[in-house]
Amino acid sequence: MVQNTGKASSPDTIRPVNIPELVRVEEDSRGFPVRLRSKGLQAVAIIADKWRIDDEWWRTEMVSRLYFAIVLKSGQRLVVYKDLTNGCWYRQSY
Repeated sequence: MVQNTGKASSPDTIRPVNIPELVRVEEDSRGFPVRLRSKGLQAVAIIADKWRIDDEWWRTEMVSRLYFAIVLKSGQRLVVYKDLTNGCWYRQSY
């Protein structure tokens, strides 16, 4: 159990978690990921799931992303997405 220190939280102690990391992805003709360039070249073994999010269309910078839950040949599981507004790929842990 964590002891209560009695200290109040301040904005400088709060840190975001699961920040997306820019990653280079090689796509197939459908735009699906086939290889990741992160710590070397890693092939995608399985695309376990795929989904799209289009949100905040009323803002100047809307969110439009195509997500993939993948398994690399090494067995590592990742979530990657393509930002459809800028064409860049990002990875997130899950």
